[in-house]
Amino acid sequence: MTDNEDREFWAILWRESLRAMTLGWDLAIPIFAGVLLGQLLDRWLGTGHIFTLGLLVLGVVVAYFNLGRVIRRLAAHDRRRKLRKENEEEEEDAS
Repeated sequence: MTDNEDREFWAILWRESLRAMTLGWDLAIPIFAGVLLGQLLDRWLGTGHIFTLGLLVLGVVVAYFNLGRVIRRLAAHDRRRKLRKENEEEEEDAS
């Protein structure tokens, strides 16, 4: 492996690791924030668990919306990379 290939490998590895970590946060934060806010509202208003459950469901919906957004972004990235690779191969065949 050349030095340039080694740098590219580590850059890709770090980029993918950061994507995986942010995906976890994209899922966890809306759910946790919904439950926390729901608990605070329920205690303040004395409404049992109505707001906790409602905001938990809302947090799960937002989390899965974030997950879908990440999946669409990754799919678009893969399509662009595939097109770029096909274009490079066509240029090599033309030369």
